[in-house]
Amino acid sequence: MTIAQSIIDIAQHQNGHFTRKDLLKALCSDKKMMSEGSLSVLLSRMLNNGHIIRVSNGIYRLNTSKKSDFIYKPDQSIILLNEKIREHFPFVDYCIWNASALVHLMQHIPSVKLTLIDVEREAMEAVFLFLQGENIGTRIMLAPTEQECERYISNDDLIIVRPLVKESPLADVDGCNVPTIEKMLVDAIQDKELKYLQGNELYTIYSNAYAVYNINESKLLRYASRRNRKDKVTEIINTVNTK
Repeated sequence: MTIAQSIIDIAQHQNGHFTRKDLLKALCSDKKMMSEGSLSVLLSRMLNNGHIIRVSNGIYRLNTSKKSDFIYKPDQSIILLNEKIREHFPFVDYCIWNASALVHLMQHIPSVKLTLIDVEREAMEAVFLFLQGENIGTRIMLAPTEQECERYISNDDLIIVRPLVKESPLADVDGCNVPTIEKMLVDAIQDKELKYLQGNELYTIYSNAYAVYNINESKLLRYASRRNRKDKVTEIINTVNTK
């Protein structure tokens, strides 16, 4: 995630308003260690391109009329896993992501450490067995049941290999196959691995996503149709857009 995106995330958690002091504290605690001078340059850039608005001296707010594209930036652990899979399964369709990718859009932040590897069904077991043989030091599960998800998904690191729905909306970021926000939003609705995103929190996620990011609604609904979730997605969109 870029520093600019981190600033947007911090502001989002504070109802859109924030101060320079808020940013310095949050960014330093996140080990980004940004200097005050560097922060001034970045804030000026974000003011000039319209992503934020100055309310008063040292106080800013998000420009809700200016939306950005959501780009999931994989961390180093995801990149390393991706390199292993890509090298050994060059012709297999898959994507890899951390299930916390939508957490910054939530009201209540869970402590979940879960990596999802969505693989075309015919190659799932082969990828699972390959990763087990790599001794990567993290528990790996193959297509767990709902009961197993409730039992084992926690704040301990866990990798789940599960089926990839055909024609899922994916993107290539730094050579890593990752889901687009449209796939994440549809998956969040009912996937057993993502239960902590569901319920009332789901409406918060959609509301914040639509407020901050450009959402390709045709792509969203097309993928939702493939997962038999179009009616639910449409209902959520209508609800959050009328608030």
